[in-house]
Amino acid sequence: MWTALYLTGVLASLVASVYYSVTARRRDMHPLAARMTLGKMNVAMGLLLLFFGTNQFTYEPLTTTRVVVAVVFLLLGGVNVVLGTRNYLAWRKEWREAVKQEN
Repeated sequence: MWTALYLTGVLASLVASVYYSVTARRRDMHPLAARMTLGKMNVAMGLLLLFFGTNQFTYEPLTTTRVVVAVVFLLLGGVNVVLGTRNYLAWRKEWREAVKQEN
């Protein structure tokens, strides 16, 4: 059960991260929309790191090196999710204000 959930999460976050990365770098995209998309990319990358970090705890010989790597992945993933969400929400607010000013 864990393997199916893990693989689905890893593949979904990897595909989302690549998709948002490519989408944010299109030339015809508004700069605020691109920044919002990069925020989504950071959230997807953070989820990918969180999945990698939690996966390290599923292996049987739990060594010190494995625990350290897992904790680093979990910390980086958590920071990426939090900051990506914060950036996305901030840029979304500015995007809405810019749309209101244009109309």
